[in-house]
Amino acid sequence: MKALISLAKPLSWASLLLIVIPTLLNFYGTMSEAMMNHLLLAGTMIWFVTASLWMKAE
Repeated sequence: MKALISLAKPLSWASLLLIVIPTLLNFYGTMSEAMMNHLLLAGTMIWFVTASLWMKAE
């Protein structure tokens, strides 16, 4: 379980990047809105799964 928690923390922070970076790319016109929406959904789902693992442990 400890290994899972130590893996979940960096994954949750990476998922936040998956939420922030596509919005910036869409703002500057280098990414389509549809692709941004798919990445935002994936990043949000990953965040809720991984963050709940390590936040519950602390």
